[in-house]
Amino acid sequence: MVRPRLHTDEQLLDAADAVLARVGSARFTLELAAQEAGVSAPTLVKRFGSKRAVLIASSQRWVDSIEVDPPVDARESALDALRRLSVGSYADSDQIEHAAGHVSSLAMDLGDPELTRLLALGWERKRQQLAGAISRVIDAGELPRTLEATAAARTLFALLEGTFLAWTVAPDGSLTKILDDEFDRLTTTWKRGTP
Repeated sequence: MVRPRLHTDEQLLDAADAVLARVGSARFTLELAAQEAGVSAPTLVKRFGSKRAVLIASSQRWVDSIEVDPPVDARESALDALRRLSVGSYADSDQIEHAAGHVSSLAMDLGDPELTRLLALGWERKRQQLAGAISRVIDAGELPRTLEATAAARTLFALLEGTFLAWTVAPDGSLTKILDDEFDRLTTTWKRGTP
């Protein structure tokens, strides 16, 4: 008779993601993830196979979570929705420990071809999400029709990621406040039609 699983893969990945946010990929261990989940490390090995397999599963889940065309809330202006999709996606990094964990994971991702592929795929999905949101802002008349949504999404994404990385090096103030200010500066420039 097969014993029922007490923890789903999703629950185990939730625990792994919590540990990754705290310590990053380099210091992540199956033991830490197992402690977080309340299971033994062999349970994780049996379920996933290795630390790398857990990291790949976590990255794939992150990619799958990025909705290229998320539902629109009619109570929210198109520009506010763009702000939420931009600035709001960094809310979990507003503590330096979590931000450092994300940067550590980025470094590890770049050293593994499969993790790099998933990172590139996730970033592309995020840029597509932003391009769709920018198109809705343009259609709503909140940004000029001369703005090209795909190029604007690349610019916005680069601004967000660059600001995030700069903040992890010199964390002065709230990351989300800084990102919010940068978002305002960029969208104001777009509204004026100046480069």
